[in-house]
Amino acid sequence: MAWLDTQDRCLGHYVNGKWLKPEHRNSVPCQDPITGENLASCLQAQAEDVAAAAEASRTALENWSRLPGASRAQHLTRLSKMIQKHQRLLWTLESLVTGRSVREVRDRDVPLAQQLLQYHAVQAHIQEESLAGWEPMGVIGLILPPTFSFLEMMWRICPALVVGCTVVVLVPPASPTPLLLAQLAGELGPFPGILNVISGPASLGPVLASQPGVQKVAFCGAVEEGRDLRRTLAGMGPELGLALGTESLLLLTEVADVDSAVEGVVDAAWSDRSPGGLRLLIQESVWDETMRRLQVRMGRLRGGRGLDGAVDMGARGAAAYELAQCYVYEAQSQGAQVFQAGDMPSDSPFFPPTLISDLPPASPCTQAEVPWPLVVASPFRTAKEALAVANGTPRGGSASVWSERLGQALELGYRLLMGTVWINAHGLRDPAVPTGGCKESGSSWHGGLDGLYEYLQPSGTPARLSYLSENLNYDTFGLAVPSTLPAGSETGPSPAPPYGLFVGGHFQAPGARSSRPIQDSHGNLHGYVAEGGAKDIRGAVEAAHQAAPGWVGQSPGTRAALLWALAAALERRESTLVLRLERQGMELKAAKAEVELSVRRLRAWGARTQAQGHSLQVAELRGPVLRLREPLGVLAIVCPDEWPLLAFVSLLAPALAHGNTVVLVPSGACPIPALDVCQDMATLLPAGLVNVVTGDRDHLTRCLALHQDIQALWYFGSAQGSQFVEWASAGNLKPVWVNRGCPRAWDQEVEGAGPELELRAARTKALWLPMGD
Repeated sequence: MAWLDTQDRCLGHYVNGKWLKPEHRNSVPCQDPITGENLASCLQAQAEDVAAAAEASRTALENWSRLPGASRAQHLTRLSKMIQKHQRLLWTLESLVTGRSVREVRDRDVPLAQQLLQYHAVQAHIQEESLAGWEPMGVIGLILPPTFSFLEMMWRICPALVVGCTVVVLVPPASPTPLLLAQLAGELGPFPGILNVISGPASLGPVLASQPGVQKVAFCGAVEEGRDLRRTLAGMGPELGLALGTESLLLLTEVADVDSAVEGVVDAAWSDRSPGGLRLLIQESVWDETMRRLQVRMGRLRGGRGLDGAVDMGARGAAAYELAQCYVYEAQSQGAQVFQAGDMPSDSPFFPPTLISDLPPASPCTQAEVPWPLVVASPFRTAKEALAVANGTPRGGSASVWSERLGQALELGYRLLMGTVWINAHGLRDPAVPTGGCKESGSSWHGGLDGLYEYLQPSGTPARLSYLSENLNYDTFGLAVPSTLPAGSETGPSPAPPYGLFVGGHFQAPGARSSRPIQDSHGNLHGYVAEGGAKDIRGAVEAAHQAAPGWVGQSPGTRAALLWALAAALERRESTLVLRLERQGMELKAAKAEVELSVRRLRAWGARTQAQGHSLQVAELRGPVLRLREPLGVLAIVCPDEWPLLAFVSLLAPALAHGNTVVLVPSGACPIPALDVCQDMATLLPAGLVNVVTGDRDHLTRCLALHQDIQALWYFGSAQGSQFVEWASAGNLKPVWVNRGCPRAWDQEVEGAGPELELRAARTKALWLPMGD
């Protein structure tokens, strides 16, 4: 309370090492969530305050990004010592304002915050060597939700600062702990503007993204808020990283240690270390016994004021209470059974630990996110059924598997579509271990090297500027296929008979039974290719899904052998491919160089695939963690018009090397070389692994971007197309990679075959392995 008094109980924003308290601002009371006592008032930021914070970060970036890693490491180490010095103030303030148990903040959050700073300080010492060829993005905007803890902010600002970025954090009103952290960082001296914290609503997110110099916006919050932000920021320039939702999953098998699993449920949902609710899957044979033990354990949980060191669960304010209460009412109306431990008065701020069961599989609550402190329990018969239920939800954040059979536990953990999986434990975290999600949980990461790459870009990458087209109509973009009537006489045999659409391992006629003319560099008719449409895209995606299980199961050696075989096939077709490229106006020497480089690219990716492996690291005393690189799934690729063969190969090869199946739209101006390659793929690759659809670029892009069963999309075309892809991807929140209308040097190693392609072609998964009793 003394610290609040130093600010006259009025908290503004902390910008450039100073408190900013502008006049004529609305204020929000910062209240004790239990007693309702007003602790202080917090000023709400306006656009001018956001601009001031971004300007401070932009100014500090010039010196901070040029510092050697050792100097940044020294700064982070000093901040760690500053947190240690003021740790009592930190944990008291966090517990008082959020209502969380002081025991969790004191014994877990504050020590882990110090570990994060120390780990990243070590990384700063070695980053010149380990991250050669990468540079900091620039100014990072971080948007945090009302339910966040200060630790979530630390997970994201530490990697950003250590690689040389500066940060503007937009926190919800009445959140004093981030402001305290910013003050501690600002008091260290020479770099006050590297961390700026402003308090205001999430609606200021677009204002933050539009500030000059802001290169990335990292958003943590609810799924629907993330979806809205994705649509709003389309075309504005900054990259968007999403970490959405708080629900986790626990899968309990019949051979699990039930008592240990019950404690895992407590950690996952009924403690103040948990950010959200839990979806619990229990094998039928142990259902009754597990539910009985859960209810007994619930009766021993203690709720109360967070500053009481013996409390298990505190209170999280009126908004969290109402969210949980609303879910319970909805579940009861849909036929669920609800068990709550203890009798709480109707006016109590504490929500009791709640166990929901017998929820019908088709009910809306089954698909809705479970809020804290609720557990929704469902039975399953077999492991296959459990995987189908778990992977059938749109969320893919974190899960734990409980089984005394290690082989079974590892297989289930490997097959779960989650970003983080623990075996016989739940909620373990370590600064060196990546944490993230997939599907609607977002695709951003923090922790380990993956967390560093979130704020890095290949050296020489141009600044991300706005390419927003105010005239773009999302409802009509690519909706109609423009007429493409042939002009001029046909100068050679038409490729129409052999070339339809390459779908499911063979050429087939398009659904519309129409074709489009392809002209050479002189405007003469070169031939015809199929005019694909929405029906053809649906067929291609279905074929890719059917091929996915078989391709994912192939070893890296098998994938490498197929890439090498495809390279040999291209080499045999060199004369034909060179002739195709020449007819598009390319000189003979350049055409030969493109074909030869395409062959080398395939061989190089084959070699990389052969060397692929998963890395194993030890997380202090908690056991080993397996860092897996898993395929994205069905990946859609829209190729650029330039470099018709090389770009096609450069994008296809890394996608296949990492186990993805592909739906690809080749160059619109010169698609025939890609179709020539498809003749070899028909005999070399499994059916449906690669599907090539020709037609109008905008129309096919629209079909791909709006398709809900495509897991990722790479687009290299116009600025308007890039903007549409970003907007449309909000449907299923698929990760997208767009060129914003800027050309790419596909003949250069960094841009055509660099590590950025490898990072984007797969996603990381952390599998925590058991150790000890």
